[in-house]
Amino acid sequence: MKTEPPTIQVEFAPDFERQLRILYKRYRQIRSDVQTVVEQLQIGELPGDRLPELSVTAFKV
Repeated sequence: MKTEPPTIQVEFAPDFERQLRILYKRYRQIRSDVQTVVEQLQIGELPGDRLPELSVTAFKV
């Protein structure tokens, strides 16, 4: 019996989305870099450092 990996929902804060648009003007590959991390999260990998002081599970990447 296979166990399904946990479903991970990735949400971007509005400020992050604004900053991403600004950075895109200078770093044209940034969207694919961010997409790579999102895909890692969605398949259950947990890159980065866990932020233990939060009440939810969050990682800094």
